[in-house]
Amino acid sequence: MSGQQLSIFDKPAKPEKVTQGMKILKYMRDYGSITPVEAFRDLGVMRLGARIYDLEQEGIRIAHERETSTNRMGEKVSYSRYRLEQ
Repeated sequence: MSGQQLSIFDKPAKPEKVTQGMKILKYMRDYGSITPVEAFRDLGVMRLGARIYDLEQEGIRIAHERETSTNRMGEKVSYSRYRLEQ
């Protein structure tokens, strides 16, 4: 810090805001992929597809895969799984 001394009255520097996109990127790096259920459960992100679109608009390459599973009522459901492209 260029020789200036901080006082207790100085405002602290604002920490960088962690965006939903940043959380999603970290999750995909840490766990390999993410689904809408994981995004909501683990990150509190309700509109994963919209955040993926935002990341792609920033130039981040993301692979989309459609998966099918069975829900609690025995019904067939489809959802997307997203991964960072290598």
